Amino acid sequence: MRQLELKNILEIDGRKFLVSTISMNVRHSWFEGDDEKKVYETMVFEILEDEVCYDCPRFNERYNTMDEAAAEHSAILKNPKEFFIL
Repeated sequence: MRQLELKNILEIDGRKFLVSTISMNVRHSWFEGDDEKKVYETMVFEILEDEVCYDCPRFNERYNTMDEAAAEHSAILKNPKEFFIL
């Protein structure tokens, strides 16, 4: 399974946001084959005073495929106001 790591900074109406899309392993040891299983996740965090507010995501979504995750990441960059409330 391929790795994915996309990170972009958005500036909207004078506010900054980190848009992050990554691949990660599923870690539920009671399911066979989970060591090889990956999910993809996009999160958006506000940046305040040059610090990323990781404890308060503005958007969070998981995907089954890298293509879905990359497409949504791009869509957020193009039209962020459709994905999270400012």
